[in-house]
Amino acid sequence: MKINHPLVKGVVKEVRPFIYCVEIDDDYDRAMLFCRYQEFYESPYKKFRGKPFTWMEYMRFYKSSWKKRMFTYPDDWSGYNIPCNIIHQAHHIFCKDTEYDAIMNDIYWYCEKDSSEKNDNKQVDWYLIGASGKDLRTMDHEIAHGLYFTNKEYKKEITKLIKTIKPIHYEKLKKKLIKMGYVNDKKILDDEIHAFMSTGLYNGMDTKELKVYEKEFVKTFKKYKDDIDSSSMKHPI
Repeated sequence: MKINHPLVKGVVKEVRPFIYCVEIDDDYDRAMLFCRYQEFYESPYKKFRGKPFTWMEYMRFYKSSWKKRMFTYPDDWSGYNIPCNIIHQAHHIFCKDTEYDAIMNDIYWYCEKDSSEKNDNKQVDWYLIGASGKDLRTMDHEIAHGLYFTNKEYKKEITKLIKTIKPIHYEKLKKKLIKMGYVNDKKILDDEIHAFMSTGLYNGMDTKELKVYEKEFVKTFKKYKDDIDSSSMKHPI
């Protein structure tokens, strides 16, 4: 699916079975398209997570909360990831409030239709990610989120690996992620911990005591990521 709108230029494509990537190279356009949906999903602020809110409400709050001179969301975040059930809720709530919502609505219906057709016309869980096609590290990070949601065997293996992290180290990771702007929710934090462990620790998380866990996460991610013949894109039943 091509996105050829005055506000946004990009493409939507299935990068792994039932994982759809919105590839937009412009950081601002990508952030503005995903922002409200991402914050509806996992905002650290209760007034926004799972709630209806306007662009102006969020932009002013974000600026003041982070003590910034301006709205810096497009500079602060580069990749986005949202489960299909969350987009289903959000697109009803935001209901084409802005042109960005109209674009996301088209993306939602495209992914719903395409995923269903590839699953014998039956509804199936799918995942939406957003990244630049030029930023492969972020792309891998978001694909990891997608696998965690769509592939039960992958999630099972990753869950076992998360349990090997010592409580003192888990708490260190948790505090670091919350400080970075992630919500204090175990399900989401486990998903984030796994995505960072699997595709690259940074921003103070890449310490010797935490990197010892990285190898097995990377190995597991690569096994499942590379197990897909992307040219044929086989699908599970």
